[in-house]
Amino acid sequence: MNDRAAVDQEGASVPLKYRLALVLAGVLWSLGGVFIKLLTRDAEFSALGITFYRSLFAALCLAPLLRGRTLPKLRDSLVAIVVYALLLGLYVSATQGTSAANAIFLQYTAPVYALLLGTWFFGERFERADAFALCAAMVGIGILFFGNFHGGEEGPLLMAAGSGLMFGWFLLYLRRMRYADPIAVTVTNNAGVAVLAGLALAFQQPAELAFLPRAFSREPSLLPTALLLALMGCVQIAAPYVLFSYGLKRVSSVEGSLLALVEPLLNPVWVLLLIGERPTPATLVGGFLIIAALAARYTLFRPA
Repeated sequence: MNDRAAVDQEGASVPLKYRLALVLAGVLWSLGGVFIKLLTRDAEFSALGITFYRSLFAALCLAPLLRGRTLPKLRDSLVAIVVYALLLGLYVSATQGTSAANAIFLQYTAPVYALLLGTWFFGERFERADAFALCAAMVGIGILFFGNFHGGEEGPLLMAAGSGLMFGWFLLYLRRMRYADPIAVTVTNNAGVAVLAGLALAFQQPAELAFLPRAFSREPSLLPTALLLALMGCVQIAAPYVLFSYGLKRVSSVEGSLLALVEPLLNPVWVLLLIGERPTPATLVGGFLIIAALAARYTLFRPA
């Protein structure tokens, strides 16, 4: 299919394939809820085990692309790995304990935290549009959070909110690492998380750490689950990061952030279709306000 030309904010011609790459990245990222629910329901994997294998396969899948790319500095990389490990672990735990919609919508409050943290710690300018997005998103967070704060979901909701906070901090720290290649950052982050999660598994869940050797040696019935873990790391993490990096070569970061909002929109849809999990009315209303606030910030209230 021939590329159709579009026009970005600077008036330069941007082939449609770059925008499609960003949308496809969001679609693949949105499969995370389904993978986590399936691995929890059918294989009873812990959040730590899912985080380990997801990051391990993502790092292995992307490692061949490292050659010639600029790596992040060791100190920056260590901080990024710790923050990334926290946001992944909290998100997976939250998705296991509450609805996928609650987990992904609360994780996508990250830009709100990034606005606040950027102002407090980095002296970034706080625009009027930022205040609008912050207020609207906070209303959405309140509706979603307190509308579901019952029935044993209190802990998972707090973890989901924590993943949003860590994600916001992670976004800020990625700005500090702009000198490094995005793929190289992704590889080092996932490799580091795999090491940290693997060490923790060795003490807490050694049976999960030995899962792959068991699947490929003496228990072939485990192979479908091993394939699911590999797909999660390679298709849901590695591939979309490559697509996102490719799309941002020609599309502005603001538009890229807007197109990536397809992830929180589709994540609950896949879980509904494949798992049968239905979001509550409070989740739908609160999630809509959060996503609408972010979308408006990137479009209607975009800085001139």
